[in-house]
Amino acid sequence: MRLKFEHFDHTPDYLAVLDEDTGNEVGAVLIGGGMDSSDIDVSLFDGKYQIRVKRYDTAVGFVLGVESVLNQGEAPQYAAKAA
Repeated sequence: MRLKFEHFDHTPDYLAVLDEDTGNEVGAVLIGGGMDSSDIDVSLFDGKYQIRVKRYDTAVGFVLGVESVLNQGEAPQYAAKAA
């Protein structure tokens, strides 16, 4: 899984988060979505992973962190073994 979203400069208030491997939309980034117009809301996988931040780099770090954790679960050494 490789998640991506576009840079915030000169873009709309809603950005889709896409899985580059499947092409599916897996979440969204909403700019100005909170009580403060500078808030950035990130919601991934039907709201299972959510955060509200103030800075672009924090939003990017959150998306990359979720990607990393979910990819760890796909690694062979973490696969469930039959008893």
